Amino acid sequence: MNAKEYTVGVVADLAGVSVRTLHHYDEIGLLEPHDRNAAGYRLYSADDVRRLQRILFYRELDFDLDAIGAILADPALSDVDRLHEQRRLLTERVARHQAMVAVIDRELNARRVGIALTPEERLEVFGSTRLEDGAERAEQRWGDSELWRQQQRRTSRYSAENWREIRAEQAGVHQRLLEAMRAGIPATDPAVMDLAEEHRLHLDRRFHDCDHDTHRVLAESYLANERIGLNFDDVAPGLSRYIHDAIMANAGRC
Repeated sequence: MNAKEYTVGVVADLAGVSVRTLHHYDEIGLLEPHDRNAAGYRLYSADDVRRLQRILFYRELDFDLDAIGAILADPALSDVDRLHEQRRLLTERVARHQAMVAVIDRELNARRVGIALTPEERLEVFGSTRLEDGAERAEQRWGDSELWRQQQRRTSRYSAENWREIRAEQAGVHQRLLEAMRAGIPATDPAVMDLAEEHRLHLDRRFHDCDHDTHRVLAESYLANERIGLNFDDVAPGLSRYIHDAIMANAGRC
């Protein structure tokens, strides 16, 4: 292998993405490796890695894959042009987040001395933005379901402390599932199925009713490469499949 060629596993580790994500990018023509070795494995050049960096920056900026492909294919834009544009967009995002932190700090300080911010002061940082787009997309997809309404009702009452507890619970279950997978314990092992049951009960208690049939549906969405499944596989390739199989095995024993 040439010194400037990298296997898909090495590139995945360097970039912090899953091998499956890189395979998907190849399949849709977004990032095709320049070569393959004698065994047929993908080999990435330094130019391929540079293109991946551009893709990941755009993903961080919430561009979808079709838009990224169009931008990278635009002959009117040089690579330097794209870097300047990404720098501008990222700088704007950093500034926006800093402004949001400043508003939070202002409200915390105001509360310490017993005063309240005006509605104008609370909302001035947002301006004409698209922050609501993600919530609107989610509502368009799930808003007609009782599960969505339950989740909205429950989470609307949560405090910052509640959310810290929830995130800690989630992280604990996910970490133990990851450790079980890495230890080579089958997803059908009773101890792993117990973790899947803990995951189900967490959702049922914190977010929405989650019987075993509902849990099965969620497991299929993890495997279908939806965002949560991708996040699992970014942690460790195969984790979404492992969690899916554990959920299915657990549901099958009830």
